[in-house]
Amino acid sequence: MPLPAKRCVADNDVVTANSGPEPLGETVPRLAPINTVVVGIDGSGEARRGLLFAADLAETLDADLLVVHAFGLVGSFGDWRDGVHERELQVNTVMVDEWCAPLADRSGLRWSSLCVQGNAVDGVLRAADDVDAGLIVVGSHGAGNSLTPLLGSTSHFIVRNSRRPVIVVPPADNHPHGRGGAGAMSSGVTDA
Repeated sequence: MPLPAKRCVADNDVVTANSGPEPLGETVPRLAPINTVVVGIDGSGEARRGLLFAADLAETLDADLLVVHAFGLVGSFGDWRDGVHERELQVNTVMVDEWCAPLADRSGLRWSSLCVQGNAVDGVLRAADDVDAGLIVVGSHGAGNSLTPLLGSTSHFIVRNSRRPVIVVPPADNHPHGRGGAGAMSSGVTDA
């Protein structure tokens, strides 16, 4: 006996699927158009994997890509006594000239970079809110204090605190933490 055809009835907030006269009663969030993809970057190989994935995704979706790096007073750029403005200039230079270098030859990609002060989680989430991003991408070091084996602490906290969908790009299969494999995704919908 063939299965009845499924049809989707859309309203303003949800898509309701049913297969015949009786609705299943399941609702799922609607996929909104993704105009901007935000990716966090820190100069690591894992962040580079996230950047390349995010760039491919942005090109596929014909979306803008915003590359975000959050920095504090303590870091690997210059001396904190140089002042915040000088440190921000140093970080921007490295970010654009080195970390984002793989994006330079991608003529079909619209991208920009943003340096923000503060911790990585707050910086990425704040930047995503500011541009009303449709998606956040982060690469995982897999080395943080997260209880989730695949996620490092930064990616874990971004997934946990984001109101937007998040894709976590895992470390390479040959990564020292041995956590390569499938990525994790958050729907951006909270249980609370």
